[in-house]
Amino acid sequence: VIPDFVRQLTDSEILIGLSGNLFTIGFTLPQLLIARYVVRYERKKWWFVGPNIPVRFVILLFAGLTAWLGQDKPSLILAAFFIAYSIAAFGDGVVGVPWADLAGTSLNARWRARMFGITTMATALIMLLISPLIGVILGAEGPGFPNNYAILFGISGLIFVISIVPGLFFHELPGGKAVAKVPALREFLPDLGRVLRDDKPFRAFILIRMLTNLFMMAAPFYVGYATVQLGLSSDVAVPWLLSMYTVGSMVGAFAYTWLGERNNVLFIRLALAASVLMPLCALSAASPGQGLGPLPLYVGFLMSGLAASSNLFAAYMNWVVDYADADQRPIYVGLSNTVSALVSLITPVIGGLLAARFGYRSLFVVALFMALAALFVALRALRYKQPENTLADAIPTTPA
Repeated sequence: VIPDFVRQLTDSEILIGLSGNLFTIGFTLPQLLIARYVVRYERKKWWFVGPNIPVRFVILLFAGLTAWLGQDKPSLILAAFFIAYSIAAFGDGVVGVPWADLAGTSLNARWRARMFGITTMATALIMLLISPLIGVILGAEGPGFPNNYAILFGISGLIFVISIVPGLFFHELPGGKAVAKVPALREFLPDLGRVLRDDKPFRAFILIRMLTNLFMMAAPFYVGYATVQLGLSSDVAVPWLLSMYTVGSMVGAFAYTWLGERNNVLFIRLALAASVLMPLCALSAASPGQGLGPLPLYVGFLMSGLAASSNLFAAYMNWVVDYADADQRPIYVGLSNTVSALVSLITPVIGGLLAARFGYRSLFVVALFMALAALFVALRALRYKQPENTLADAIPTTPA
């Protein structure tokens, strides 16, 4: 939905690509910096609840601003979108590390997999139920642009605001000990480099995350490919492709609920194998009446929901939370997510340039090779193994 919204405001493929990656960038980029401060506190609940309250109102405010600006000011709507979406994303990034720590201290690996899977299933079911409503809102009988998207952002913003309430009732269990002192960045960063050098499974995990970001750079362009290249209308392509993605996400969540608690690494490998099918299906799709028509693209979205959706990222989070010990978990989570964010910063530029200069199909070929590379590394090097070299030298673990 987001890339299609931005496409109606600009024809810049780079900005369209950025819109699809912006939340990932904002969510992951600040986490290493936040982790350095979170480890100073034994109780981390309010690091999650506190910042979560103001940022959850941002999307709701943007919805009202979009309706107020109207269709005659697309540049202002575009600027407001990137500002509001960035604030919401960075806000989620601030609370991401304490959230991962809460999940790690409160649930073991099996229950984390169940929780992530059930959450994704519930979200996917809700999305599936409202997909027809999205089609009506975006269709010819709807309120028209930009009010149609203002309604969608308003619904999302209201859900974000309501989500504040459950966090207030979290019961935090004891986790890692607070540290007495956090070293300066000039001491801290070289130690992070040594961890990446010496900790082979974690290094493989980081590489897989980077390759995942690279093959996901094509994600914002699949809907554009359907509407621009294959000739499908937005009111048909967006709800139907979203429905296929949602069904796949539900099936994947069910699979992760069962398999993730038994063998999280195996789920990651299977999800990456399924991710290979998304660009393959897009390359096989054609305009209606030609070859198989757009059918392969629908199949691709089904497989993308199954694999490269929140299910895969839940599996990634579960792996690193389970891999690191309690004292160093915030740093491991923050490091992996921040490296991922740095790659995500360049993927909109790469994806946008490839799409603009060489076409969508060239972009999908590059994404295919990145997915194959991620699968190869996962098969060869990703393991369940507690790290022998942690960040103990980087961060003193003397209780405060």
